[in-house]
Amino acid sequence: MVKPGWIAGTTRAQLLLGRRLGAAQAGLVARSASLVEGVGALVGSAYGEHVQVGDSLSVAERAVAETLLWHLRILAGWLPGAGAVLVRTLAARFELENIDARLAALAGDGREPVPFALGGLATVWPRLEHAHTIDEIAAALADSAWGAPWRGRSAAELALGLRVSWARRAWESAPEATTWVAGAGALLVARELLVAADRSHVSQLQRLPGIGVDALDAGTLDELRTALPAHARWALVDVGDPSELWRAELAWWSRVERDADTMRRSLEQRAVVVAVVALLAADARHAARALAAAAHAGTADLVELAGATA
Repeated sequence: MVKPGWIAGTTRAQLLLGRRLGAAQAGLVARSASLVEGVGALVGSAYGEHVQVGDSLSVAERAVAETLLWHLRILAGWLPGAGAVLVRTLAARFELENIDARLAALAGDGREPVPFALGGLATVWPRLEHAHTIDEIAAALADSAWGAPWRGRSAAELALGLRVSWARRAWESAPEATTWVAGAGALLVARELLVAADRSHVSQLQRLPGIGVDALDAGTLDELRTALPAHARWALVDVGDPSELWRAELAWWSRVERDADTMRRSLEQRAVVVAVVALLAADARHAARALAAAAHAGTADLVELAGATA
């Protein structure tokens, strides 16, 4: 039975899709002769509400992210409780970035950017705003939906553990996205084992959903592909060397965007919400990449990357 709360939420979700920049407009922004011109090209879009002419690239990219976050907060506000929890889980990247920034500040000079304003999408951040040691952060996380998928309490262990935890939360909360989660897990394992060449965190990686323990014994990309189940292997199919994992990340986003574009037409309201979150995130990524291309005077390779969907 379809409930009115879900109908209102999915209707709002479809309206939010109408606010996307879109591939064609992203291409125009990317081909701008300067960042100022590129930002100007965003003025008439939803991103123009946060991006200001004169912004540096980092400030403009942050404004794009804040636009996405605001849209997700709107979406969650229109959904019933279960839908809001779903969006909160999928949008956990923003809380993760707040925590990453706090950990970096603790390891550095203590300075950190203004945290993302999470509102109802916060899981634990209100309790962490005044946490100023790794132990305090770890304790608060362990007593929340993030849990404690780590043994030690170093910044590196916390950062990796949060990513594993996010994967588990998304896997359990959004069955529609399990193939995406498994593919992202495969990329994370490849970076840890084959790029960083660090096996000290294998016990954390064992908790990644949809990967399997055999994959964690891999010493080469071919061995990793062979050991991964099909629903995770796809993310590494077209990569010839670990140094090309950035290409695999592009392919991951392209797959997510294609799948989500089909999924948004589903009659299942939960699937529509998952699809819309993914499509809004993909559009924000296109916008940020387009601004980066504009900042480099529309460099051809960056222009191509800004709108890549295949």
